[in-house]
Amino acid sequence: MTRLVYSPHFRSMEPVLVSATIAAYAACVWIAAAWFQFVDDPVVRYAVSFIVVQLAIQSILILGLVVSKHVRTSRETARTARKRQMEELLTQSGSTVEALEMARQWPTEFLAVVDSAMQALSGSARRRIAELLVASSPYRSLLGETVGSDPSRAIRAIMLLGKLENPEARSAVRQGLKHPAEAARRAARKAVVAGGTEDAQREVLARLYTLPFWERIILFQLAPANSTLLTFLAEAVDSSEDEHVLVALEFVLTRQRLMPFRVPARLAQSSNLEIRIKFFRALPFLRLEEDVSEVLAGGLNDGDWRVRALAAKACGSLRADEFVGRLIEMCGTFDNPAEAGHAARALAALGGEGWSRLQQVISLGSGAGRRIATEVVERRMVGGQEVSR
Repeated sequence: MTRLVYSPHFRSMEPVLVSATIAAYAACVWIAAAWFQFVDDPVVRYAVSFIVVQLAIQSILILGLVVSKHVRTSRETARTARKRQMEELLTQSGSTVEALEMARQWPTEFLAVVDSAMQALSGSARRRIAELLVASSPYRSLLGETVGSDPSRAIRAIMLLGKLENPEARSAVRQGLKHPAEAARRAARKAVVAGGTEDAQREVLARLYTLPFWERIILFQLAPANSTLLTFLAEAVDSSEDEHVLVALEFVLTRQRLMPFRVPARLAQSSNLEIRIKFFRALPFLRLEEDVSEVLAGGLNDGDWRVRALAAKACGSLRADEFVGRLIEMCGTFDNPAEAGHAARALAALGGEGWSRLQQVISLGSGAGRRIATEVVERRMVGGQEVSR
């Protein structure tokens, strides 16, 4: 039934199946009505026929459910026993022949055990399981299932083959990028980014900006910081396409660590507001081509309060104490309370003159700026954070 549903011809067959089902139901009612010829009223006769047919169908369904439940329970018990036996064989170094024979007889259970083992093991034990999988008969089936019509089988094959390092398996996983089902393509992208060839990784990274934000975040977490990724990010931040620049900045924000590729400071003056916002959010983790002080000065005087707020936050992270005066101004004059909050927290993080000036805002200031500064100081002191003098 699953193969029928995922068949490419299912859409064209669907009207025929529905029509055939209705016709079969009507035929059953007509046959049942022939059994009740002793009922003179045709309306009553066909009403009784409908009821009888429905009761018969429900009885058959209930009986089928009971029988199928019993069969599934028995099969599951036997499957569990076979999986335990396979697990024991996999732990024994001299049982390769027996394990391969069981893999030939029960490929589904074998693949499930191998998948669990490769997730739990590492080092030489994991390599042994991988070699056993490559030598087994289900391995050849997996190579073809990555582009098969059944998405569930394709995903299973992609996930298993993605854990192998041989070129044949990686090539099959790359073929999954062209699968007609989006779920299978998504699994292939994850497998390629986590451990595919450089060419396959470049293929996925080149289309990264077309993917949903949540999927990009997942791929960012899986991607190893190799030369392919760093080259892609360096080209993306230097691109004239805003989508590419945003993807690179999103990656830096996801990793939250210093990235070893150069970022042009001109992004701080980009006409795209989203780029400026993400640039200053990621600024503590960027390697700039120009002096960071000039970049911060421009951000603190940006026309949008969100950019100014994030630039103020970056001042605290980068210990840019030359902007204490500007941060004090932002505590008193702001377009949004978040702007003053970031400025106050940056002053507290700077310590020394920044901390002293922030306390002056509390003692001499008034209005919302004073309340925000007081809240920042209280939270910092209650939290037990030390302030450098």
